[in-house]
Amino acid sequence: MATETMTLASEIESFATPRVASGRYANTADVVHAAMHALRLSEAGDEAINDALLALAEEGEASGDAEGDIFATILAKYGLNASSQS
Repeated sequence: MATETMTLASEIESFATPRVASGRYANTADVVHAAMHALRLSEAGDEAINDALLALAEEGEASGDAEGDIFATILAKYGLNASSQS
């Protein structure tokens, strides 16, 4: 694994310091590693959601034209009304 030295913004340092002091992390580098891991998981999750939404949109498009007011149907299904959505 490559080692790199970096200067942290004061906001990051002030976030990391109490976590190291609590004993949860051995040092600031461990806090940064945990943050990078969380970012990777978040971006992977975002990508999976986007892929699922795209697949659903393509499925909907391939199914043909919707009949009636599809938005009213969805709002009714979830007990909402159009005025509460603005």
